[in-house]
Amino acid sequence: MLAEFLKQAKEDEPVYITDVRAAFQKSGTRPFHLLVMLYDGSRRDFPLLLPEVCHEEEEEFVASFVYAMLYNILSALGAVKIGVYLDRNDTRTLALAEGLDEVFQTFLPKEERSGYGKCLNVNERVLAVLSGGSEHFRFEINDIREKPELSEPETGSGKEPVFTSLPAIAKDKMILGIDIGGTDIKLTASVEGKLAVCKEFDWYPAAFLRAEQLIDPVLLLVRLMRAAASLVRAGKGALVDERALRREASAEKMNLGIEAMEREAGECLANFDAIGLSFPDVVIRNLIVGGETFKTRGMRENKELDYEKQFAKITPLCDMLRAFVTEDGVVMNTNDGPMAAFTAAVEQAAVGADVTRGFFAHTLGTELGTGWVRPDGSIPEIPLEVYNFIIDLGSYGQREYDSNDVRSVNNFNTQLPGTLQKYTCQSGVFRLAMKDLPAGDPGALKEAFDRGLFVRNGERIIVPTEPKDMRKPCLEFFMKKASDAEQGACAEIFRQVGEYLAVTWEETEYILRPEAKERSLFGRLVKSPACFALMCEGAARREPDLRQYAADESLANTPLMQQLEAHPDYTVAQFAQAVGAIYFGCLGLWQREGRHD
Repeated sequence: MLAEFLKQAKEDEPVYITDVRAAFQKSGTRPFHLLVMLYDGSRRDFPLLLPEVCHEEEEEFVASFVYAMLYNILSALGAVKIGVYLDRNDTRTLALAEGLDEVFQTFLPKEERSGYGKCLNVNERVLAVLSGGSEHFRFEINDIREKPELSEPETGSGKEPVFTSLPAIAKDKMILGIDIGGTDIKLTASVEGKLAVCKEFDWYPAAFLRAEQLIDPVLLLVRLMRAAASLVRAGKGALVDERALRREASAEKMNLGIEAMEREAGECLANFDAIGLSFPDVVIRNLIVGGETFKTRGMRENKELDYEKQFAKITPLCDMLRAFVTEDGVVMNTNDGPMAAFTAAVEQAAVGADVTRGFFAHTLGTELGTGWVRPDGSIPEIPLEVYNFIIDLGSYGQREYDSNDVRSVNNFNTQLPGTLQKYTCQSGVFRLAMKDLPAGDPGALKEAFDRGLFVRNGERIIVPTEPKDMRKPCLEFFMKKASDAEQGACAEIFRQVGEYLAVTWEETEYILRPEAKERSLFGRLVKSPACFALMCEGAARREPDLRQYAADESLANTPLMQQLEAHPDYTVAQFAQAVGAIYFGCLGLWQREGRHD
């Protein structure tokens, strides 16, 4: 068994963690149970078994499985502590457990951690918010005979679904929805039930060196949307500066437009009743607390400033946005993944779908976002950083490349190999193109180089982001190639991404155990029906019964989403989460009025 896994890995093929765990659970004899205490005091049991090993290489592979399991658990659920239950007479497993503090750098300060230790940075920031600094993460080693009996945790919130109640709240309100991503920001403003203003703004936050570079554009865009929406609300829509709303408008043009529109609005300038925000990081209780994503890499790597102080400026972004809502207005913030799930739930509920089990969704774009929303609209207070999941313990050849090389399976932020960041989002498409097209479709690969979508940068091959960001054009190029052919190497890229999504489903089922079994998919990778169909074909190779839904025009069921579907300039695939954010703002108003009691 171990020899076969190692053979696959050395042949540069993936070795899925789900397959390894299944094999270990079937034939393993050495207990290595993980008892995880979650933030709310509940406990989750992962009764792992490890196999016997014959030599150091096998021992290292088994250790990599254990580290990946812990990393995935901490990335998704977080923990106050993790108890390891084993046979203390087994010197190998005991040594493995005793080395966890060193591997995860438990006692190092955040700025000195790397690799596996990075997940503890997020965990510490969450613990600081939830416990006020009174809790500190720890591993505890115990004999398997001391393991307590656990009852199965209750599932579900026990509350009635809220989703059908939210669209009506927007009918007499002015609400802003914001979807912040890694390559752009999308904003939509609803005025008395009408989708009044839309704005798209390109940016590259991973290059920002200080917090203000991230904060200031967001505040500028919100001010722009307030001015435009106020004019529409006052019956002066003809005075909206359309030039400032264009995607390519500079900050200078937007400022000029804002000043002009605010003058025209005069006393009619009105704050929003609610702002719903989708932010690409861990969000707990409206606070941005993650700090380990690709989007803030530039700040993390800026040695001239203290990163913790810089990130602390971003954490209370919602407090800054309160300047743009009414005195009794609300600001509601969540991660982009939960926002995707929330959006799907509202739209499905509008046509009578069963939402009693909540929703589980992924966004496939710059990164893999993951969302989980309960029937009452609440979002579990956990990191849910599924994009960090290590799903591949193999692909040894692709580990040799620098993480910034498109051929690499190494994570941009942690340098750990095999995480979903390089498998199920745009980086996965780029990597598979470089891996498979030299033999499968060399013509398509040459065209990508000729167009400047791939370029050689020293020993690296990259998708350039300067002077122009080519990531979107590069992805669109391969999506069109796959859509046009539906066979061949370019099509196979998207089938392979689908297979990775099936592994993701298996791993989220095992660790998170959501009631919702289906997956709704958002983002650029599902804009093309042909590419989505290819991904579903690939997923069916592993999980024939997995049901996945694309967030396309079929999602347009509520009034605002139907208006978006009919919009001449924007699509549901582009702006679905921004509209979902409007309804998330409605949830805040619904909660404020006590309708949840």
